[in-house]
Amino acid sequence: MNRCKVDIVCLQETRWIGGNIGEEYGYKLWYFGAPSGRNGVGIIMTERLKDYVVHVERHGDRLMLVRLVIQEETINVISAYAPQSGRGAVEKTTFWDSLNELVRSCPDDQRLVLGGDLNGHIGVEAASYSGVHEGLGFGKRNDDGRMILEFATAHDLAIANSFFRKRRSQLITFQSARLETQIDYFLVRKGDFRACKDCKVLHREGCISQHRLLVLDLLVSIQVIKLVKAVKPRILWKNLMGEAAETFRSTTSTRFARETQDVSHMVVVTSRTFN
Repeated sequence: MNRCKVDIVCLQETRWIGGNIGEEYGYKLWYFGAPSGRNGVGIIMTERLKDYVVHVERHGDRLMLVRLVIQEETINVISAYAPQSGRGAVEKTTFWDSLNELVRSCPDDQRLVLGGDLNGHIGVEAASYSGVHEGLGFGKRNDDGRMILEFATAHDLAIANSFFRKRRSQLITFQSARLETQIDYFLVRKGDFRACKDCKVLHREGCISQHRLLVLDLLVSIQVIKLVKAVKPRILWKNLMGEAAETFRSTTSTRFARETQDVSHMVVVTSRTFN
């Protein structure tokens, strides 16, 4: 994270057991996994963002939400791990239903960033899914990819991977021998897509031997509050004319006389003390 200048990481298939929080070297980790040691999701934050976290939700071993409030902006980060192609229909339906409910729980006026191993191929072409798919994907679409596209359409989300023209190596998120696929995605609200500056695979950064690190550059504006120093009002002597000059003279004379008396008293007291 430090080398790649990454502030937030969405983890999937961690295979860690149970849920917990870890903090070390300035990073904070929230995670949850099944008792069997299968699946598992997590989210890691850097030191400069971890204190903005106000809410964490763990939804089984495949979904997790972390909510940040940065000044007046709320950002919901979801880490998702969809069932693989070979899993049963019931398990897949349960996952997508849970993800639907989780996204609906995030108000429309709050930012949403969904990063996940969604185990589907959206394909290189947009076809009937233009708006959520910009036509810059990879490979051929399959049924699980259609579920991703239908989910994005239902929630008015854009699949960031498909909006940036990249080299082949920057599109492939999973590689095993000769098998090269795109199964990891970042989804954001269409209205917030203008804040996305780039999305690509860092092919030299392998999370494990097969998965590649997918990075989304998202602009979040943090206003710098300037401290205003209290300035003692200055007297504009040119404005002291007529009645204003007489009032100033009278007030100043009275104050000077009072302060002179106080100083005289202090000198006397001090003198007596030393005598």
